[in-house]
Amino acid sequence: MIRAALLLTLAWATPGLALDLTLPGAEVTGSEVSEAASARLPEAPWSPERQTPGTEGAIRKTALKLGNAQLTTLQLLAPLRDQLQAAGYGPVFACASAECGGFDFRFQLDLVGEPAMHVDLGDYRYLLMRKAGASPESVALLASRSRDGGFVHITEVSEARLPEITITEAAPAPPAQDGTFLDALLRDSHAVLEDLDFGSGSSELGDGPYASLATLAGWLAENPSARVILVGHTDAVGSLEANTALSRRRAASTMGRLISAFGTDRAQLQSAGAGYLAPIASNLTEEGRARNRRVEVVLLSLE
Repeated sequence: MIRAALLLTLAWATPGLALDLTLPGAEVTGSEVSEAASARLPEAPWSPERQTPGTEGAIRKTALKLGNAQLTTLQLLAPLRDQLQAAGYGPVFACASAECGGFDFRFQLDLVGEPAMHVDLGDYRYLLMRKAGASPESVALLASRSRDGGFVHITEVSEARLPEITITEAAPAPPAQDGTFLDALLRDSHAVLEDLDFGSGSSELGDGPYASLATLAGWLAENPSARVILVGHTDAVGSLEANTALSRRRAASTMGRLISAFGTDRAQLQSAGAGYLAPIASNLTEEGRARNRRVEVVLLSLE
């Protein structure tokens, strides 16, 4: 058996973050680097009453795959955990799938998307470790498995103070059009179905036509191994309980339209609702609230 050692070394101008980690047999499947960004690093199980703020600083995300599908998620994480402990990092929070919060916990994590990083919502393990100092350093590990191997995601954050930037003028981002919908889905593993039309307080879709649903249905038909979840979102008007229920009904209605109008295979679809817990715009303006009332499609797997 060929044993390739993965060597992760980072030497940025940002102080404090330079890790040397080894993981035998690992293949790098994806990576993202930013010297000034934010990432959510949960320190507790998911709760509808608690949102995880972003940790700002220099960030590197690395997705790895190991061909051994027999390793458990704990066995996948253990070598990296031990190396981090030897480097002075201490555990902050650890959990496994259901005790973390299942779907809701996983989708508050900022990960490299599919197919580079695969997460089985019923079989994953999370570990957050931190090293104290003038510029604290955090490392979040996530392990999961598929039929043909194990996956590990490493998020490294050096919490250095970021430079302040003054923005004199900013135009609002245009909504995604049909031509960019699939690009966004494959690039970011999620995309907003911009053209859906729900009545105020209603979970029933209008007659359409909905180009985004037609595009999604056609892509799913061409990729029968793909699995997606439709996630409903609302603005912040009203109670969390009522908005969560409404967001779930809207996602279910969208799923039903894909099946009934476009013949999409039900096995490729799931639906869920997040209420007002994941806004993409300010809830203080009508324009922002309108943007927050949406349904997103999240790519779960593409094997």
